[in-house]
Amino acid sequence: MRQSSCTSTFSQILGTMKQVLLRIEDDAFERFMGVVSLCQQVEVLSCVDEGGAGQDCDRCMVVAIRELQKNKVMQRRGDYAYIMQAANEGVVIGQGPFETPQKFLNYLKELGIQGLPSSSTLYDALTNIFDKYPHWTFRDKPDRGEALRRNNVVKQFLSAYGRAMRVLSEGSSE
Repeated sequence: MRQSSCTSTFSQILGTMKQVLLRIEDDAFERFMGVVSLCQQVEVLSCVDEGGAGQDCDRCMVVAIRELQKNKVMQRRGDYAYIMQAANEGVVIGQGPFETPQKFLNYLKELGIQGLPSSSTLYDALTNIFDKYPHWTFRDKPDRGEALRRNNVVKQFLSAYGRAMRVLSEGSSE
């Protein structure tokens, strides 16, 4: 059984866009795609055979984090915790959940990411997060600008991650 992951964007649902990650057996894939093609408000952004999906997600993680590092979005060592939390909440397609901060850091180290914080730094930042992204609030009660900056770390990460996914998807469809 070959399984495929398809990310579909549903537009104009309550004025927002949603991304849905599906796992579809080979036997149902063509029929599903036929149904999706009938809905003008659905755009299939990517279809990936799971055999290579993990490697693609790893590459996207590297590209996205390096972009954030280059653009100085990662201003504090605890900022990596926001990416981990987003992955654990299912916001980052193909990533997570990570059981512990150390497992997340080990994953990033395996990918060759440099300049990582300690697991205790991530743990401390994670214990400050309440609610679900993008409506996080923080126990340490930062001012509005800092709370917005923390949420924007994930927003910018998701943007960079999505661009990397599109580049990989366009490269593999040729």
